[in-house]
Amino acid sequence: MEEYFYNLLYKHENEHWWYWVRRKLVHKLIRLYRPSLNQLTILDIGCGTGKLSKELGQYGKVVSIDKSEQAIKFCRQNRLDAEQSSVENYKANKQFDIIVALDILEHCQDDKKTIEKINELLKDNGIAIIFVPALKMFWGRQDVVSHHFRRYSYNNFYHMFQNSGFTVLAQSYFNFFLAGPIFIARKIANLLNIKFDSELKYNNPFINSVCKFIFNIEIYLIPKIKLPLGVSLLGVYKKTKI
Repeated sequence: MEEYFYNLLYKHENEHWWYWVRRKLVHKLIRLYRPSLNQLTILDIGCGTGKLSKELGQYGKVVSIDKSEQAIKFCRQNRLDAEQSSVENYKANKQFDIIVALDILEHCQDDKKTIEKINELLKDNGIAIIFVPALKMFWGRQDVVSHHFRRYSYNNFYHMFQNSGFTVLAQSYFNFFLAGPIFIARKIANLLNIKFDSELKYNNPFINSVCKFIFNIEIYLIPKIKLPLGVSLLGVYKKTKI
């Protein structure tokens, strides 16, 4: 991730439609799959500027890590005690009830190794909530500036976790209703070779309100309904007790 991105994230993530609904989805999944919310231990991998980590504090003790020095600076401005570390190099003195990794695996050159590390950091029957960008058809400039190695398909992602010691509790594409406009916008940008720093810059209040309203509909559908495609993919995976 380019360092300037964290400045944009810090400025926009409170109300930006994508981050706003994404946080709501995480809360829904925690309440569905860990209904006993008493003093959970949670690891937030790639915590960014810390907005989600602060919200997760309502469920128990949160440990926040990010490999970016710039992200950690913004976390501290948000009064969040975060540690600079990649997940691969993170040395924990305990295991966790929940691990949250939102749009992290696509940045890892060896994503299988990262999934194995997540398994190692979870307690038996602990859950991992994972979001990733989906489907190569949506590849665009944002993937390039974000230093993505890949986007994921449903079946590929399912088998990666199943083969790494997890039971798949839920999995679905999401950001389905906005997928058409996003696909067209990215294809035009690719065709015309339009370069920009981040899609976060191109979001006025009216567009933000419309996108937030449309995207929020998916909160009521997931995970009951598996959406057939989407710009992103989410899953909830339980560590299989050995």
